[in-house]
Amino acid sequence: MKRIHRRPAKKRSRSHKAQARFARPKKNRRQERRRRPRKVAHLPRRRQRITDPRVARALGSMRRDQVSASEAAHREKMKLETFRKSAGRYLYRSGPGKPWKVRSEDQLRFSMTVITSRGPLAVIVSNSRERKLYHQYNLALQMFLAGEDGAEAALKAFEGKTVGGYVLITDIKLLIELEEAGLLEFDGFYTPIGGRS
Repeated sequence: MKRIHRRPAKKRSRSHKAQARFARPKKNRRQERRRRPRKVAHLPRRRQRITDPRVARALGSMRRDQVSASEAAHREKMKLETFRKSAGRYLYRSGPGKPWKVRSEDQLRFSMTVITSRGPLAVIVSNSRERKLYHQYNLALQMFLAGEDGAEAALKAFEGKTVGGYVLITDIKLLIELEEAGLLEFDGFYTPIGGRS
């Protein structure tokens, strides 16, 4: 019988073995890339400070009474420089030596006393639009407390509106309950900061 000579199997080089060991199907690599969560960069939040309530009153004086910045600061017993720095870009002038003017709106944060269903509560109000709204609401509230005619209609105009995230109370029954509990009596709109009101 003739012997059948088989050819010896070729030995794979180490490089081929290494490639076979670490090689993965392209499909799996795509899935792996999809599974990797993307890193989201979070910028550090800048802490917004609460502004001195005297600044809000001084800005209000300039808007309502058309007084100068120095007069508005004087009314609040505050230096003009302090008022100017605290108001920031909401006080401006057209050139050096020109009078300071106030912008019609601002986004300064103030702590204000707002009437809620549980009584007065100090909340952060972050713009002049809400501050103005609350001043107007307070006028209607004072009409109600004084028993004046038209108070109910005046309060109804504020139905559904919010200040500092709290809905303004316009329900007469609830206001009567708060009044009888002595929860509608408080001094001023703004919460004192650092002992200054």
